[in-house]
Amino acid sequence: MGRVLGIVYRVIATYLVKQAGFTRKIAKTGAVTLIQRFGSALNLNIHFHMLFLDGGYIETKYGKIRFQRTNAPQQQELTELVHTISHRVAGFLEREGILERDEENSYLNLEEGDEDPMQQVLGCSVSHRIAIGPQQGHAADDPGLGR
Repeated sequence: MGRVLGIVYRVIATYLVKQAGFTRKIAKTGAVTLIQRFGSALNLNIHFHMLFLDGGYIETKYGKIRFQRTNAPQQQELTELVHTISHRVAGFLEREGILERDEENSYLNLEEGDEDPMQQVLGCSVSHRIAIGPQQGHAADDPGLGR
């Protein structure tokens, strides 16, 4: 989770620093993050609530800190940020062997012989799949399940 948070932070921080007209080598930004581990239905839904500075700051040659505010991102910029974050996080999870990708789906790769019986249930919750019963493995939001 910490490494995923690092990916998310770097993508957003790089965007903000560039929007402020600086580079990541000379400028910084900041954020406060709350890690929430469940959704409103008390399902496993790990996600981050992040508050970022709205710009970047540098130290001037006189030792003073200068902050450069940025404008709010446009819809297209937000779409690009989400795409970049999802692509990088998915790549990381694939390299770690946690996520397997096929042409139609991405799903968690949990060992079947895992000694903790909750691992399969947790994996299904995260990937929005039904964990037990006759519909096991199907997408939880599959309209063909007749709910």
